[in-house]
Amino acid sequence: MSANTHDPAQNGGRPARNVPALLLALREEDFTGSVVVSSAPGGTIHLERGLITAIETPGAPTAETLLLKSGRVGQADWAAAETAASTVGAGDLGAALVARGSIGAAELEAVCASAVFDGAFALVLSPPGEWETVEAAPPAGLALRPGIEPKRLFEETARRTALLTRAWGPPGELARTRIRPAAAPAGGAGPATARIPARHREILAAATGRRTARDIGFALGRGVFAVLLDLVRMDARQLLHREPADTVPMAPSVAPRTAPGEPLPADTGQPLPRRVPGARTPGGAVTGGAVTAPDGPPRAQRAATTEPPDTTATTEKSTP
Repeated sequence: MSANTHDPAQNGGRPARNVPALLLALREEDFTGSVVVSSAPGGTIHLERGLITAIETPGAPTAETLLLKSGRVGQADWAAAETAASTVGAGDLGAALVARGSIGAAELEAVCASAVFDGAFALVLSPPGEWETVEAAPPAGLALRPGIEPKRLFEETARRTALLTRAWGPPGELARTRIRPAAAPAGGAGPATARIPARHREILAAATGRRTARDIGFALGRGVFAVLLDLVRMDARQLLHREPADTVPMAPSVAPRTAPGEPLPADTGQPLPRRVPGARTPGGAVTGGAVTAPDGPPRAQRAATTEPPDTTATTEKSTP
């Protein structure tokens, strides 16, 4: 273990059996640093005083991508905020964006929370891998403060995975599926002319047959979970053609099972959650390659061999 790594066992505890157990132990220690998970795609979980403030992974858009690709913040405003943050020296990009009036504090918090939930969900969809805890790690560019309790993140991730499993099947399989618009019936109107929500038309326009839900999320500045939820609805309306999913071994889900046929959350069309005065941002759960329930089988410095799910209390409203 290198000098900048951290092991909760050194403080009198037992070695963590998986990443969820590790995160709970780090919460008890008020640990500040990061947990680096090596899987496919893997990622970095940022913590401040044991609370999860950001998750950066190639499997899901970061808060920066959500803001820039969706057009909520322009490139010029972003560059100016970066300059201001570096000049002040504190490096708080979020505070600089708010100070410049580029985005409101409540909306920025909602976007950062969405990115955390979505990053956790993306880690759930990948096979387990090794992990390493790093002290004095560089903070995330945009962070949710004070952050999310690990236990709440685990629960939310499990809820999202269970929701998609009931509505469609294994989320990992759907996430690897490449999407293109369904062919228009002979003599009939195609999907582009159907009476469908604007965000569904955006997905159809971005679906080239080579893009997965992750790719579409990056292209549109939307969370992967929100895109998958829309794909389920669109598939039910026969608006999509699904190419065979890439074959990737997935860890089994430990999401709580409920009776089939439970309806999807109400389709409100709102991409972001509404802040409730005095209430904190809802938490969620991380599972799969990075985060799952903390009671998995013991494997020293290995991620969990099972993967819980992910969803916010406001479902679509919580994910751009």
